[in-house]
Amino acid sequence: MSAPASPEVVDTINNPQHPFGLPPGSVRSFMSLLILSYFWLAVFWPGDNVKTLTGHFFLLGLVLYTLLPSRHHADGFIGHMLPWVLRLVAVGGSVLVLLYMQSHGIENYRDRLLPDFAEFREWWIAFSITLVGGLYFGYGLKLLFGERSPIFTIVRSWLSVVGMVMLVLEVGLFIIHLSTKSGDAGFVDFLRYYEFIELAVVSAYFGTRI
Repeated sequence: MSAPASPEVVDTINNPQHPFGLPPGSVRSFMSLLILSYFWLAVFWPGDNVKTLTGHFFLLGLVLYTLLPSRHHADGFIGHMLPWVLRLVAVGGSVLVLLYMQSHGIENYRDRLLPDFAEFREWWIAFSITLVGGLYFGYGLKLLFGERSPIFTIVRSWLSVVGMVMLVLEVGLFIIHLSTKSGDAGFVDFLRYYEFIELAVVSAYFGTRI
């Protein structure tokens, strides 16, 4: 009976498989931190009528995947610990937010974490197709080119960069939307289609990591 295979150990600095030379799992953990920070902002934002944007709500499904152990492990203490530190911050921060909601009356904050029901009912099919399509697209690239292919490595790196930039920009757009209380139909439509592109890019990156 053969011994079970041990996890692959990689050199993240000299191995271009991993974007930014970061340990395996770090990019996904950082993206999840950005995704969750959006909800933290929604909870603590002053005023009423604060709603989570529908497209961002679908990104929560990707956060659950981040909590799974990576198939690869990096050398050194930082390589082992950085992904888990980012996950701890994401999970710990969310627990603190939930405790804050509980102590201040969760009924007052539940609506802030959920999208507008009418908008969700209208767009959930389109957003679901975008999420699943992005995952299968990223995974399909991996099957087509191979995980160690230079083409696949470049595409995955670009997906990680664009995805993180879009997540950061979305927080800024959300702040502008809340600050101005903008009900302008053009701006709302822009946010919605921005989320479609963001969801496609981020889910495609997560698909390459399956």
